[in-house]
Amino acid sequence: MKSLDLNALHHFCEIVREGSLTKAAQKLNVSAPTLSRHLAQLEEQVGHKLVHRHAKQFKLTIDGERYFNSLGEDFSQLQEQISALNDRADVLSGSIRISCPESMAIDYLHDWSLEFLALHPLVDIQIKFAISDQHFVEDQLDLSLVVVPPTQPSLVQRKLFDTQMCVAAAPSYIAAKGKPNVPQDLHQLDLLTSDPQKDWSFLKDGQRHVIFPAPRYSINSIRTVVDAAVKGLGIMYGPLFYMREPLQDGRLVSLLPEFETEMRHVFMVYADRRLMPTRVRAFRSFLEEKMVVLAEGERWSGAGKSFNKVFS
Repeated sequence: MKSLDLNALHHFCEIVREGSLTKAAQKLNVSAPTLSRHLAQLEEQVGHKLVHRHAKQFKLTIDGERYFNSLGEDFSQLQEQISALNDRADVLSGSIRISCPESMAIDYLHDWSLEFLALHPLVDIQIKFAISDQHFVEDQLDLSLVVVPPTQPSLVQRKLFDTQMCVAAAPSYIAAKGKPNVPQDLHQLDLLTSDPQKDWSFLKDGQRHVIFPAPRYSINSIRTVVDAAVKGLGIMYGPLFYMREPLQDGRLVSLLPEFETEMRHVFMVYADRRLMPTRVRAFRSFLEEKMVVLAEGERWSGAGKSFNKVFS
């Protein structure tokens, strides 16, 4: 049997991942007839029908599923190793796929990515919103910035920095509803959160106080929660690096200052491969440098103490 064409193998894998010839063609920037021809050639070479394809249906055959699974991670690593060999440190090219929480992407990663793209015109970056590493493998990501502790043992996780949590409200809200004196008072006030399942935790005199918010307003974006708090809708509990500016300029006021607040963390996650593509390695280093600068800003101490040792 002739040696299999690596391009045909790559195209077959992309067709399966995308679930259609049309979507795969768009992603690979080739025509659908070209993909169809490569698929037919691959089927002829391996001697098996790999895909059932009709006008409105696309499904792997049993042989196709077995063949795709046999390629699996090893073929993906081979593709990345070839890409790494083709990359030159001074001329980066190719795609970088990264996920990040929406608020972090809008406030930080977006600008950082544009800066990196300006430095490397042959690179393209694709950003997906996610707060965890749950879909890292199936989304074929290169890097992920997460605020939920990583869960997949097969991935490398690196803690980039800690961020202090802070409870705060706008002066207008405090004037109308008053300040809480203890965490339990929060139950009687309007609470704002991006994650209603996550508790609000405090510590005083060695005693931990945990509040499970019943929010008046919940939206899965901490950036918009800060906006709601600044507009006087209620009290929020969130990472200091999203709240630092409104706290400094007086649009928000820190509450319960005698209670210590927990620390949460930002992690970078990536696959543990010996040959990470040069472009991904360069972007990873670029982001790490940006995070160092961001972490320095976290040392501003205007929002109370933390109890990282208790919660870490």
